[in-house]
Amino acid sequence: MFALNTRPAASVAGARDPFSLMDSLFSDWLSARPTSTLVSNARIEVSEKDGSYEVRAELPGATKDDISVEVEGVRVSISAKTNSQSEKKEGEKVLYSERTHESYARSFELPQAVDSDAAVAKFENGVLTLTLPKKDAPKTRRLAVQ
Repeated sequence: MFALNTRPAASVAGARDPFSLMDSLFSDWLSARPTSTLVSNARIEVSEKDGSYEVRAELPGATKDDISVEVEGVRVSISAKTNSQSEKKEGEKVLYSERTHESYARSFELPQAVDSDAAVAKFENGVLTLTLPKKDAPKTRRLAVQ
């Protein structure tokens, strides 16, 4: 036996899927929560010279211990987490204090594979500089058919 929908068409059209309602409630809850960490794209500049790539990434507020760099083939990934808070000195009464927690993340591909063993990373004045030597392209080899 079949059950027929006896609700008026207007109420069917206006009815919400229970899963979309949950998604809506969840997204409203997430947007209302204060976030403690901001994730930003690190500003980068990539140049090519003398058989290597040079990558410069701006990471303001980071220290060299905050930074992680991964190089795999043509893919380069840079990330950093920074924390900043004011210090209270003895006898000082803090009236207002701001703390910041920021994360930087950037991942990109280069036109040619990189020799990760010979790569060098330097960090100075908020700027990370990577020197990434290119790997030699594999040479074509003709095989003799036996």
